Amino acid sequence: MFTFFLFVAVIIAIVFAWFGIPTLIRSVQTRQLATACARKKAIVLSYDDGPSVELSLPLADVLKTRDVQATFFLLGSNVRDHPDIVDRLVRDGHELGTHTRHHSNAWKTGLMANIRDIKNGYKDLQQLGSGTKLFRPPFGKMTLASWMYGWFSGLKLAFWTVDSRDSWDRRSIPDILKQVEEQQGGVVLMHDFAAPRRGPKPEYHPEFLLKLTTALIDFAEKKGYQILRLEDLWESRQNERG
Repeated sequence: MFTFFLFVAVIIAIVFAWFGIPTLIRSVQTRQLATACARKKAIVLSYDDGPSVELSLPLADVLKTRDVQATFFLLGSNVRDHPDIVDRLVRDGHELGTHTRHHSNAWKTGLMANIRDIKNGYKDLQQLGSGTKLFRPPFGKMTLASWMYGWFSGLKLAFWTVDSRDSWDRRSIPDILKQVEEQQGGVVLMHDFAAPRRGPKPEYHPEFLLKLTTALIDFAEKKGYQILRLEDLWESRQNERG
């Protein structure tokens, strides 16, 4: 009987280490990001899954018109297909991060396949001359192995504090703005693609995203928030520590 309970305890410990430790790391960083945003009264506009033919350039036009820089977490497969769009984002001063090559979910993908996806997504950006170390795991999911690979590779994890849910269950713009105001800022998660696979009226996504982006910029200007890229937020936090 003792051997059985010992076996169960070992299995639980392994499962906790494999999934629980990365989840705890994500939770800690999310709180740190929320605190940093509130202290600086800052909003970070972040967009996953691009670049896309349908949305990246109209989005870049809106951001340029309003003199705002954002953070884009790009899929390596899209980077290879649209290097001209990546070049436009770089010229406009936006910050780039990797989001793997094929958007693999670490909890549902084999260990080596997931690590290859992380490695290849990072390599795709490097081949275009990007020196970025930012990495946002797809779905926010990591295992202990994928976290360790990222850590040993020098990648810098980058999560979010406000989820627009635009990729699966779109929230209303007033609801998103309300959360940003309640949290006194935040890192807002949005998606740069033509349409989500789930949720109501997927064809409305590009229009929604442009409206949400404009609303967040208007909100920042009206309420006295600053819009920062993610690294700018971290740098200002480090400078405060002195």
